[in-house]
Amino acid sequence: MLGTRELRRRIRTIENVERVTDAMQKISAARLSREKARVLGARPYFEGVEHAVRNMATTDRPLNPLLRHNSSSDCLLIVIASDKGLCGAYNSNIIHAAEKFVAQHRHRHLHLITAGRQLRKFLPRTGRQVLRESIRVPEPPFEEYTDELAGTVMTHYLMEQIGEAHLLYTEFRTLGANRPLVKRVLPVEPIPQRRPMNYTYFYEPGVTAILERLLPEYLRLAIREAFAEATASEHAARMVMMEQASVNARDMIDDLVLEANKLRQAGITRELLDIVGTSEALAGRGRKGFAA
Repeated sequence: MLGTRELRRRIRTIENVERVTDAMQKISAARLSREKARVLGARPYFEGVEHAVRNMATTDRPLNPLLRHNSSSDCLLIVIASDKGLCGAYNSNIIHAAEKFVAQHRHRHLHLITAGRQLRKFLPRTGRQVLRESIRVPEPPFEEYTDELAGTVMTHYLMEQIGEAHLLYTEFRTLGANRPLVKRVLPVEPIPQRRPMNYTYFYEPGVTAILERLLPEYLRLAIREAFAEATASEHAARMVMMEQASVNARDMIDDLVLEANKLRQAGITRELLDIVGTSEALAGRGRKGFAA
């Protein structure tokens, strides 16, 4: 059984941990508020661009090389995780989804582009070619990094070194409902026409001219959106985990304080019993001496 001194030492240690986790929870909450506004603000624009590109893909597929299926059977996967831990199952879910993707494409030559220090323990298990490995996830805004990454993907696709390009990231929904998502960005999948439309789109100066400028922008936006969603999801996961860690630390402190108070009370009771016993013994000796 622990003594009072040891219990007090443990209480001080856990109080220090609780202060750290509480501070981390507040930092993640502040960053999440900023990143959530960024994601929710940019999502409608990206969805509009994606819808326009997929809609025009039905009419211009034979002409634009980014819309055609090329002769390569190789596949490219861009995996986005985090540099730091303490965010629950965020990184392990991404790694599990990446391992599942690699297993599904085990008969194909798979190229990998990774972002995040936590993926370093995943790469040796794949045995696949790594085109690019980023140890540090870029801080927002992501324009310079994502533009360079989009250029790398387009170059490999146009040179027919890859036949498909996929993104793997954590899609941000709510604090506790974020999930890994695999999204194909090249070649662009056209919107399926399930029934005849009662209207016709007219494009000026023409579908081909628009797609020549819009497709590279779409790819940059897709990668940028993936990094923004992953960053918001990471902060959400870390905020939830640090909040739970703070609650657990406070519960442990309460239990240890209660145990320390019980020990203290037991010590006081023993001292009182010793005093009472000694007093009665001295009183008994006094009575015997007086009787003699």
